[in-house]
Amino acid sequence: MKFTLKDIVFAAIVAAAMNVLSFVTVPLVVALPIPGIRVVVVAPFYGLLLALALMRIKKTGTASLISFLTGAVLLFVGPVILVFLMASGIVTDLLIYLFWRDMEKPANIILGSASYLAVMVPFGSFFGSIMIQDTPLAELITQWWLVLLVSLAAFLLGAAGAFLGVKSNKELKGFSMMK
Repeated sequence: MKFTLKDIVFAAIVAAAMNVLSFVTVPLVVALPIPGIRVVVVAPFYGLLLALALMRIKKTGTASLISFLTGAVLLFVGPVILVFLMASGIVTDLLIYLFWRDMEKPANIILGSASYLAVMVPFGSFFGSIMIQDTPLAELITQWWLVLLVSLAAFLLGAAGAFLGVKSNKELKGFSMMK
């Protein structure tokens, strides 16, 4: 399926909101030496916004499109962000395509959105360690349990945000934003 201009505009609005939220929340935790903490802090917000986008656009590639639009702006902060956002979007779209295709089911929206945040943690940690030496790769590999734990936290917070997005969808339909 091709994206319409309305789809791209909606995705761009979601990406812009994600960027604004990143600029506000990430500086609050940037000094904490926990792999993936930057994802955890944005997880509920990104989960909500991605859920709204998945419910509105309902096309394969939505997570990748939003990742590209979000990462293109953040490319100026660091190229690693675009790389791990794109990897996360592609994997999420693949998971949605394989397992949760029906975007009419709230559970599929929540699982797709939460998965986006969960895969973002290891991709961000891995690409950060090899591209900007944020954390030595050997340390990251030996602390796989921490990455897994932070991924679980991102999944749960993303699912909570997506749940709120699914619940608010009914209200937004009344304003014709989600038709």
